[in-house]
Amino acid sequence: YVENLNTSGTECTLYYDEIATLREEILSNNQINSDTPDFTKTAQASCSNTNSCEMTNGVYATTDNLGTSYYFRGAVTNNYVQFAGYYWRIIRINGDGSIRLIYDGTTLHENGEQSNDRYVDTSRYNSFYTYSYYVGYTYQSDYQRPFIQNGGTASTIKEVVDSWYQTNIVNQGFDDKVVSSPGFCNDRNVQSGSGSWQMSGTTFYYAPYERVVITRQPTLRCSNNIDLYTTKAGLITADEVVFAGGKDSIDNKSYYLNIGMSYWTMSPYYYDGRIAYVFAVSFSGYLSFSSFNDGNGVRPVINLSADVTISSGDGTINNPYVVS
Repeated sequence: YVENLNTSGTECTLYYDEIATLREEILSNNQINSDTPDFTKTAQASCSNTNSCEMTNGVYATTDNLGTSYYFRGAVTNNYVQFAGYYWRIIRINGDGSIRLIYDGTTLHENGEQSNDRYVDTSRYNSFYTYSYYVGYTYQSDYQRPFIQNGGTASTIKEVVDSWYQTNIVNQGFDDKVVSSPGFCNDRNVQSGSGSWQMSGTTFYYAPYERVVITRQPTLRCSNNIDLYTTKAGLITADEVVFAGGKDSIDNKSYYLNIGMSYWTMSPYYYDGRIAYVFAVSFSGYLSFSSFNDGNGVRPVINLSADVTISSGDGTINNPYVVS
């Protein structure tokens, strides 16, 4: 509060100076679009071929495991956040009111700007790739998924993300503003109709492939609790990339997730009987897939608490939200 004491000292007025939460500012600064985008198309800043793209740029609503989620889509330019000495882009407000951010560098970057500052490291997804269970963010040898939530052996990329988070968030005193409850979905269900999961020797696709490539119906829901990692840091999912305006096999250089470099998601794609593949975002913004041998960029994703406040900013590149 602010204390106002007059010069005679006989009168004292107390009043509260409201400090806006980041969630409140996002919702007050954006109109929520009521329609559902066409996920067979990319969302771009401009569109000359309406068969493959559209200008659906802004904030939209859908549901996740915790309630209504508000996500940024397309070539948005008002989802910049400064937190813990780094810049981030807002992916969405989660159903519990927390805010999901993806790392975007030590300096501010325009949409589509190519810069290795926009990821923290390069890494294989996992050091092993010959069995299908290696698509796991953590894995249990010989099984489709670990026995318990957050259990199993950490993948190579999880070790990279966790190490970066410990050094740059926890050790710098910012961990109390980050929450784990929304979780990160590493969906290891198998595509419907493609047979049962096998450890090796059988070709099959995973459920994220079915949603984002075949049916074009992405989701923010995670159907199996074992696949939902309630950790402080993770990676973006293929579904979130599609909600944001990306698509398989079609370039999108103008939406906010394109950084001109390839980087990992945590969504399994395919197992060809010998090698496991995971979705990635390509250098030109389309949703691709990579084998574990590939060294793609690592962009940590975190969830700020629903009650985190800002000291300034409107979310634009010249005036990002500054988390206080």
